[in-house]
Amino acid sequence: MRLRSAIAATSLVAAGGIAFAAPASAELVTRCVGEGGAVTVPGDLVVPAGKACWLNGTTVEGNVRVQEGADLVVDGATFKGTITVLQNGYVDTTDSTIAKNVSTKDAFGSFFYSSDLGAAVTARADAGSEFDGFVYAVDSKVTGKLDAQVPGEVVIDGSQVGGNVTGQGTRYTDVYNSTLSGKLLVSGNAEGGVFCESEVYGDASYAGNSETVQIGADGPLAPCTGASFFGRNLDVSGNTANVVVSNNIIAGNLSGEGNDPAPTGENNRVRGTLGGQFVDLQAPAALMKRMAVAQDRSDEVADEAAQRRAAAKSEASAAGDAQL
Repeated sequence: MRLRSAIAATSLVAAGGIAFAAPASAELVTRCVGEGGAVTVPGDLVVPAGKACWLNGTTVEGNVRVQEGADLVVDGATFKGTITVLQNGYVDTTDSTIAKNVSTKDAFGSFFYSSDLGAAVTARADAGSEFDGFVYAVDSKVTGKLDAQVPGEVVIDGSQVGGNVTGQGTRYTDVYNSTLSGKLLVSGNAEGGVFCESEVYGDASYAGNSETVQIGADGPLAPCTGASFFGRNLDVSGNTANVVVSNNIIAGNLSGEGNDPAPTGENNRVRGTLGGQFVDLQAPAALMKRMAVAQDRSDEVADEAAQRRAAAKSEASAAGDAQL
């Protein structure tokens, strides 16, 4: 499948023996270059352009800004403010807490593993941006919305999102084994999306995607043997590749028009009404399984994140103790 074997390869390794030095400046804006340990930064923190910061057990009282081309890698830290990531910047957290919003603009990407994000995650990219800005949330909790409108990948796996989830204009938006309390919009994605063994409690919409859309089904993009639940309406419209909708419990309506080819599916329990192309939904014919190709695609993205993480840690180690 697209994701799960890649996750193990990209999990962070806990760091040890890291030390901090020097207090913050009078303006309470601290530059982080190198490695930092279990101390408290009383104000804001900035990772300068092109530099790397690796934090372990650190508490930051203020806001964090990752400048152009910079890297912030975090283990077991607490951030009481916001995180902002600029062009070609990267943020990677494990076992960490972020109290306020995380926002990226034209970033390389963001990876959240086993982390608690107390507000919203927003990812944006200018038209024609050379940076994908992917968003991974794995075994994590996002209290607010997760809104990604970037050319890269959006993957939510084993996670909870309290607000709306948007994957618009991405490469693909995949949801595995997760609970989404708000609405779900997957729109205009170059390689469609997967919804597998997950729950969404607001309205859900898959619209205008250019490649395969797999909702609850077992294949063609990913193995998925458990049922999925939609707490309100599910609309699937205007997609221009295979759409498979199977093994779902839908509390509201299941509807959609303008899909070409027409959607297929089976074993759906719909408590509302069937509309449009879903009135006479047909069982899917044998589709060529593309799981191996999909896994290669996921591994490619995971490898990019792992390489960026390793390079950032190496650079931070070479820079020595961060003067915080």
